[in-house]
Formats: sequence, C-alpha cells, structure tokens
Amino acid sequence: MPGKSQIADRIAARGASKAAAAAAVEAVLDEITTALAAGERVTLTGFGTFEATARAARTGRNPRTGEALEVAATTVARFHPGATLRSRVAAGAGEPLGAVADLGSLQGLAAPEPAAVVAPAAPAPTPKPSGTSSAGVGASAKAKAKAEAKKADVKKRADAAKKADAKKRVDAKKADAKQKKADAKKKADTKSKKKSGKGHAKKK
Repeated sequence: MPGKSQIADRIAARGASKAAAAAAVEAVLDEITTALAAGERVTLTGFGTFEATARAARTGRNPRTGEALEVAATTVARFHPGATLRSRVAAGAGEPLGAVADLGSLQGLAAPEPAAVVAPAAPAPTPKPSGTSSAGVGASAKAKAKAEAKKADVKKRADAAKKADAKKRVDAKKADAKQKKADAKKKADTKSKKKSGKGHAKKK
C-alpha cells in the first residue's frame, strides 16, 4: 500500500531526483488541500474531482457502548473518480510508465535547504563557445522526444478508455434488446395460453 514516500520513490525511478519527486508530490497535495479548504472544487480531467461538502449535524452512536451522541455539523472532503481512472482500475495493471517528460521543471520544485546550512552560491559558469552548443541542442531534442512519447501514451490510454466505454454501451444496448425480446415472447406466450384456456372453456 504505497504512501507519499513510496509514490515519490516511484516518480524518482522514472528519471527525477528523489528530492524533486518528493517536493512535486507535496506541492500537488498542498494545492489540492488549499483549494478544498477555500471551498473550491478541484477537477483533474480523467482522474477525478475533489470537492468539499457540508455535512449537517446528526445523532450518532458510540460503536463500543451503543450510547447516542450528537455529532456536530462539519465539512468533509469527497472524491469522485473520472472515466479514465475507472477504466484503468477495472482493466488492472497496464504497461509500465515511461520516463518523466518535463524533468527540468520537476527538478526546479525541489525544496530549498534551511537558511542555516545553505552553501555559498557557486560562481556563474563561463559561457561555452558557440561551437559546443550541439550538446544543448541534443538534450533539448531528447526532452522534446520524451514529451511527445508521453503525449502519445496519454492519447493511447484515452482512446482505449473511450473504446472500452463504447463497448460497454453497445453491450448494454444488446442486453436491453435481448431482455425486451424475452419479455415480448413471455407476454405472447401468456396471451396464447389465456386464449387456449378460453377455447377449452367454451367447448365444455
């Protein structure tokens, strides 16, 4: 059962530093918590929606003694899973996730060291001659390729989720049509039996 630390470790295993991954997890959770505390609704497309809901005062019971007790009104956080999340959970474990696409910005989220132990700032690096810029261009192309691969992976999963939803709807329609046909046959059989019974009664 993974917690924040384990999730950060898994992100780090995809290419980020452990400090940056932990800071990213904390930053996302802080933003969601702050928004809910302010009464805002947080929607993460495909994943789900977080919202703060008011709960009225009520009378509860002590689970150990059974004694009635008054529970004050409060506000609780609720989560409603999105279509993509439901499809992924229903499908079970999928393909392994790829590398973190935007590693540079993720590294920038690393929490700063306490002021008392911050090391002196390193001198600015000497600009490299223009002839050595090919390494930077290569790194940029690699980052772009990773971003495009990540985007393609997201699109592939979204398409798979749409296909799964479409198949469910088709199956549901088929089942409904089959049930209606069975009901109609049953009704016709019942009607036929009633007519047959009346015919016998007249002959007598």
